[in-house]
Amino acid sequence: MVSRPVLRLREINPLLFNYVEELVEIRKLRQDILLMKPYFITCKEAMEARLLLQLQDRQHFVENDEMYSVQDLLDAHTGRLGSSLTETHTLFAKHIKLDCERCQAKGFVCELCREGDVLFPFDSHTSVCSDCSAVFHRDCYYDNSTTCPKCARLMLRKQSLFQEPGPGVDA
Repeated sequence: MVSRPVLRLREINPLLFNYVEELVEIRKLRQDILLMKPYFITCKEAMEARLLLQLQDRQHFVENDEMYSVQDLLDAHTGRLGSSLTETHTLFAKHIKLDCERCQAKGFVCELCREGDVLFPFDSHTSVCSDCSAVFHRDCYYDNSTTCPKCARLMLRKQSLFQEPGPGVDA
């Protein structure tokens, strides 16, 4: 029972993350790993290298960021969980951003400034559109008071599909 993920910490004590810095860091690492998972599921090299098996002892970490086991909390308290997750996060990010051309190709360019390196949703300096999942530099996203450019394009495309043809145009 010690290693079974049965504790939903936000339900048990919603303020816990306000007071335990280690849990905040662990939650962020887990959220990032969940954002990395789709890259690995569609990457032949990652599947062959069995990268997701790095977390086989904590399979729930690649399923959600809500559930914890008693062992997770004990390891968080001793610092083992944070350092282990940091190592795994670094390994995963290295594969996606440096080692694998296929994964690199799935990165984003900030459509607001069109400058800088390729962006990924798990980068610390990025923001992700909650509607379309486009990735932007955090500063660009919050400085831009208009809507997301990708959402705007999708909306225009959807509107043009539903417009009736004009006079003299065969349907």
